[in-house]
Amino acid sequence: MKEAERLWRILSPNKTIFDEWDFRFCFYKYDPCPLRFFAAWEEDGGREAVVGLMPLQYNKDWGGLEFFAEDPCEENRPFVKVGYEKIIPDLYAAIPSIVKCHDISGSDAFTTAFDLEDYKYVLPLANLNDFKDFLNSRLSAKRRRSLSKELAEIEKNKIEILIDKPIGASDDLELLFSFNYINFEGESYLREQERAPWRDLLKLPFDWRLVVLRVNGAKQAVSLSVLFNGEWHYLITGVNFKDFPGLGKLLAKVNIEAAIAAEATFFDAGLGDCGWKNLWHLDLIPQYEFEKFVE
Repeated sequence: MKEAERLWRILSPNKTIFDEWDFRFCFYKYDPCPLRFFAAWEEDGGREAVVGLMPLQYNKDWGGLEFFAEDPCEENRPFVKVGYEKIIPDLYAAIPSIVKCHDISGSDAFTTAFDLEDYKYVLPLANLNDFKDFLNSRLSAKRRRSLSKELAEIEKNKIEILIDKPIGASDDLELLFSFNYINFEGESYLREQERAPWRDLLKLPFDWRLVVLRVNGAKQAVSLSVLFNGEWHYLITGVNFKDFPGLGKLLAKVNIEAAIAAEATFFDAGLGDCGWKNLWHLDLIPQYEFEKFVE
């Protein structure tokens, strides 16, 4: 484990929060699997230098390899030293057994030839001063009127916005879990057994943002985001959709506004459309999958 962490830290570009060892390890430690890290080395002045890393683990439930702490992380990929992108195919070829890797990012020719799995959705913020700028730059006049009407309807209630920088778990995070599970039950990504890593993550010194919406005095929506390297990662949400159908869109609006105020360069809305990201015309980043079966 120490060697795996050492090599990860040497080669990880730390571009997104999913590249951070400490972030990933919070999920790994609650579901530990045998590590299968494959490294590429090169002679450098008589010494060996690591130039590539395929960070995998053995999933005992289905008997094959996947990326390290793959679930629920996104933008999975091998790490290579700058200038060594040509070895990416070799890293995949070195995998000796059954493998199913998902949510893979990459712009090199080898990776983009994989099967498309889904998209993640992002919004560049460089030219946006407020949410109105977003509406004018992304949506047609008809769609702007429709979305503005939806938001105005929910804002007829008395809405209070609370934005906190939490240190450690909180009652608001537990409320987020509860709303999410009530909405999606068995399909929720925040079932009881999946909550502990998120509680631990808030103990790490990242720039966390917990957004809470009070409606008529009661907390009805919560989101957890993190600002990392100028990217606002909109990570997990819980909303009382039953009583307030438009509240999820208002929560997204508030997060975009908060990201602009924080001078983030990108708003990362994460993987999957979730019923609103395409309608809001966010930019699409392909996420690929790779499967290999060897007897």
